[in-house]
Amino acid sequence: MKIKVSELKDLSTKAILKYGYTNKEAAIILDMLMYAQLRGNNQGVVKLIGRGIPKSEDAKEPTVEKETPTTALINANATMEAIAMEQAVKMVTKKAKEMGIAIVGVHNSRGSSGAIGHWSRKIADEDLIGITMSSYPIGSIPPHGSHEPLFCTNPIAWGIPKEGEPLVLDMATAAIAYYGLVEAKTAGVQVAEGLGYDKDGNETTDPAKIMDGATKPFDKGFKGAGLALMVQILGGALVGADFNTGSMDNDGDVLIAINPDALVGTKKFIEETTKMTEAMKKSKKLPGVDEVYVPGERGDKIRSAILEAGEIEIEDNLLKELKKFVGA
Repeated sequence: MKIKVSELKDLSTKAILKYGYTNKEAAIILDMLMYAQLRGNNQGVVKLIGRGIPKSEDAKEPTVEKETPTTALINANATMEAIAMEQAVKMVTKKAKEMGIAIVGVHNSRGSSGAIGHWSRKIADEDLIGITMSSYPIGSIPPHGSHEPLFCTNPIAWGIPKEGEPLVLDMATAAIAYYGLVEAKTAGVQVAEGLGYDKDGNETTDPAKIMDGATKPFDKGFKGAGLALMVQILGGALVGADFNTGSMDNDGDVLIAINPDALVGTKKFIEETTKMTEAMKKSKKLPGVDEVYVPGERGDKIRSAILEAGEIEIEDNLLKELKKFVGA
């Protein structure tokens, strides 16, 4: 069903506020969710239904536990992950501009970091290279050769400045993100073959059974499983987050910002990244390919078309559940 973008924002804001967040917090969370929703990414408003993203009763303002000129560790103090991430982006951006490179970690957060390309893009919008990794203590991806879920969907995103829109490569290390399964389950549809196992290790296309079992890594092989482990280490162990506890009480995130000015120079770097993307756009196409896209471009085009029309397509059951939750 198509609804006005403004109506979806209004419904989503009401849902976020109903979970107990302040107006300021709601604005940060909405910005994170709409970034995904406007790009056709499954990390959007689907997060507001089902278990949702309620505010923890223990939530307090995030605090900086450790800090150096190039690093910081933020204790989210059980607050919503997006709120701590907003603070982390500001810190890592400022430090990288001053020192050339910076890394800021977040632990003890709740909820969701959303489509983490959102955070890497914020860094890239400041003419810095942004790298974001997120880990969660809920098992989803098994090690290669196993069907026991040990690592979460563990996404990683790069944001690279160039002329115009930045390059943003945002990917889960899982074959399908958790909220992709939630969307499929809500819509009452099966997912594609080869994405996951049931609890007994049998391949299945039933999203509910995969949620109870395990999701394959994105390449369905040892490289994807290995990358899931590496993200769990950098986005989890390095920042003091939990591993495979079965709860979402201590999520972890790490943000890295690199200032090109400390190396080749920002102007030269952007010239080169722009040259590369222009070469990609002009590259010879395979049969049946209408356009070669650079990372993030497809989502940007979807967003632009939606904003120009002022309307957005929302899956019927998702919209029904969202309206039901807010009493609309």
